[in-house]
Amino acid sequence: MRLRGRPLSHWLLLAALGQLAARAAVGGVALVVDPSGGLVNASPAPLAATPVDDFLLPGVLLLLLFGVCPLVAGYGVNAGRSWGRATAVAVGVALAIWVGVETVLGFARPTRGLNLATAVAVAALAAVPLARS
Repeated sequence: MRLRGRPLSHWLLLAALGQLAARAAVGGVALVVDPSGGLVNASPAPLAATPVDDFLLPGVLLLLLFGVCPLVAGYGVNAGRSWGRATAVAVGVALAIWVGVETVLGFARPTRGLNLATAVAVAALAAVPLARS
């Protein structure tokens, strides 16, 4: 199926990247504004196993890696740039790693399943030939 001359998988990839960017921007800003994690009901206890004491650095990383990078990847995919799909795959893989690290550290976020599904969807849609413009 094609919409506006592009395969449906193209639009699904852009939608997955867009919703990830929106969710990460909200979460990242919340963690930067309140590094204690209070705005997102995140206990800093699991951070004891890391070199950081609060959520400022994770918030900045969340905002950049999953707020900005998916937008860059989406632009590349939509504009037909050669690096667009590779960037989208990298975002998907990075998100899967992020979820894995959260799990190992003991964070029990309700968004874990959604994030893992998004990671798989982004990587798969960007990697399959049908997603190519």
